[in-house]
Amino acid sequence: MKTSASVTLAILAVITVGAVYLWPYVKMDFTESASYTEQDKREYEFFTPDILKNMPRVSDHYQFGYSNVSGPDLLIYEVTFSGTTHTSRINHYLQKNGFRRLGSCDIDGECWQGDEPGMSVSVSINAKSEIIIVSVMDKS
Repeated sequence: MKTSASVTLAILAVITVGAVYLWPYVKMDFTESASYTEQDKREYEFFTPDILKNMPRVSDHYQFGYSNVSGPDLLIYEVTFSGTTHTSRINHYLQKNGFRRLGSCDIDGECWQGDEPGMSVSVSINAKSEIIIVSVMDKS
C-alpha cells in the first residue's frame, strides 16, 4: 500500500510540474495580442517568425508585437524600430530572402511578397516620430 501511495504522489508531482511548465505556453497559444522584447525569451521564441528573428536590427531600440486579428485567419507579427527612418538594410534583407516589392499597397508604406502564399511583409515609416514598423501578415 505504501508503494502505490508513493507512485501516486510521484505521478501527481510530475503532472503538477508539467502543468506549471506548460501553462505559459497554453496561455500564449490562446492570446489575442502580445508586446515583448527579445529579452522575453519565451514570448520571443513562441511568437516571432524567422523572418523577423533574422531581420537586421537597424536601431538599438526595438520591440516586437503579435496580433491575432480575426481568429485563426490573420496573424500579424511586427517589429518596431525607434530612432531611425533608414530602411535600406531591411529592403536588402527582404530582397536577399526572395521577397519582391509590390507596385500597390493598402498601407502607407512598402509591401513585399515572398514565395510563401498567404504571407506578406509591409515596411512603414513614420518620419516625424522616427519609427519603422515591419509587419508580417500571415493569412494561413
